Amino acid sequence: MMELNIWGMIGLYGGVIGGLLGWWFGRKKARKNRGLDELYYHIWQKARSYSWYVTLGALYVFFTLIIFGIELSTAMVLGILLLTHIASWGIIGIILTINMSSTAPLKPSRVKIGIIVFVTSIIVFTIISILTTNWLFLIFSIPPNLIALFIAFTPKQEDSEVTY
Repeated sequence: MMELNIWGMIGLYGGVIGGLLGWWFGRKKARKNRGLDELYYHIWQKARSYSWYVTLGALYVFFTLIIFGIELSTAMVLGILLLTHIASWGIIGIILTINMSSTAPLKPSRVKIGIIVFVTSIIVFTIISILTTNWLFLIFSIPPNLIALFIAFTPKQEDSEVTY
C-alpha cells in the first residue's frame, strides 16, 4: 500500500494554484495598464525560445550524469527540468524586458557573468545533492544565485551620471 504524502500534495497542487493565480492577476493588471502590447508578446516569445536552449543544456547535464553511472529518479529529473525551463524563461524574459524598455540597458558582460554564476551554482549544488542524496544542499545555492541575479539585473552606474 502506498503512503500518501500530504505535504507533497499540498506543495504540488498549491504551487499550481498559486502560479495560475499569479499569472491571472498579473495579466489582469497588465491589461489594465495597457501592458499587453506587441512588445510584450515579442519579449516573452523570445524568452520562451531561449529557455529551450537552457533546457537542452540541462538535458545534456543529466545524460552526462547517467553516463558516469549516477542513479537518477524520474521524478527528480523531470522536476529539475521543469524548474530549469520555467526559471530560465522568467530570467531571460526579465533581462529582455529591462533591455527593451529601460533607458539604461543592462551591460552584456554583467548579464553573462551573472548567468554563468547562476548556472554554475545550480549545477554544482545539484550534483552535490545527487551524490550525497540530500536535497538540502540545494538550499546552499540560494545565496550565490541571488548575488548572480543582482549582478545581472543591476545596470552599472557610470561616474558621469552621478549628480549631487
